[in-house]
Amino acid sequence: MTAIPRRTAANTKSSDHVRELDWLMLVVMALCCLGMVMAVSVRGSQIEAGPMAVMKTQGLKLLMGLVAFMFAALTPIRLIRRVAIPLFLCSVVACLLPHVFNSSSHGAARWIRVGSQQFQPVEPARFFLVLAVSWLLARAGTGLSSFRRGFLPAMGCATLLALALATQPDNGNALLAVMLASCIALVAGVRFMHFAPFAVSGLGLMVLLATQHDYVRRRIEDLFQTTPDSQVGLGLIAVGSGGTFGRGLGQGWMKMNYVPEAHNDFVFAIIAEEFGYLGSLFVLGSYTIFGYVCYRLVRQVRDPFLRYVVCGYALMVCMQAAVNLLVVSGWAPAKGIDLPFVSTGGTSLVFCLAAVGLIGNAVRADRAGSFRTADEVVT
Repeated sequence: MTAIPRRTAANTKSSDHVRELDWLMLVVMALCCLGMVMAVSVRGSQIEAGPMAVMKTQGLKLLMGLVAFMFAALTPIRLIRRVAIPLFLCSVVACLLPHVFNSSSHGAARWIRVGSQQFQPVEPARFFLVLAVSWLLARAGTGLSSFRRGFLPAMGCATLLALALATQPDNGNALLAVMLASCIALVAGVRFMHFAPFAVSGLGLMVLLATQHDYVRRRIEDLFQTTPDSQVGLGLIAVGSGGTFGRGLGQGWMKMNYVPEAHNDFVFAIIAEEFGYLGSLFVLGSYTIFGYVCYRLVRQVRDPFLRYVVCGYALMVCMQAAVNLLVVSGWAPAKGIDLPFVSTGGTSLVFCLAAVGLIGNAVRADRAGSFRTADEVVT
């Protein structure tokens, strides 16, 4: 008889990684398919070209996202780590380019237009921020608890990006970038007390912005006194009108120029209207599974840089989804942040899929043992 080989701990760990990555890909694929369906449902009824044109446009965005996914998944981690800081600095400069090209809309310069196409530089900036912060924290090694080697480099990157975004102005994404970098730093082991004075300063700056800018004050007032004709109020009407099972795919009426940005920032409201409570539960459950699977992967990855990369991109996707869902449900002030994988925004879709590709790349590199630990690269 042929002896059955014993399953070693290494083999068990490898199998767990593959199985969890399969779950991650399944959840992302489900959300991308939902995004395609909702793009056709919402945009197909709003433009003269009809659903087929919307399907081609959204399909092209998804194809570009899959290309970014494959590129991020197959590029050697050593090369990615080497270009992390230069790419981040280039993305910060890109956040200033809308002023150069006069690409302003509603008093804000947040888009770069190239011919008939446009994209938001904040998406690549947030993507490369995770890489830069992960590299700096891994490079700190045992000095993570110190202010100079742990806190200052990582939060310096976040502050630089936040200042660039504040010039647009895009205060919501600036705050999100700082929160993202702070969470990665805290997970890495940076001392919590280092954040205290900066948190107080940030709170004071938020109060100053609320008193100096009318649109910030109006959004905060709308949060506490939501009116039926406001963007959040119309979104809540759409969510409530769906009931348990929804009106049916394509049968929602709030997307007919009632809910602003129904295809993008407020797509969850249309999902709730057409698919009801069950559809909303599917979306919430998908992001919960995404976060839980990434949490398990973070616990298993051994190399510090790779662990921070997996943690950072998981936080990036989950925080972006949480902010979007809180806005739609009336628990946060209105802010133009896409729902990852589901909104029709092409830039967000491309870099969210690239983030998933890098998560898989980091996990495979760690499992293969082909990446040196951070202690070997500290100078």
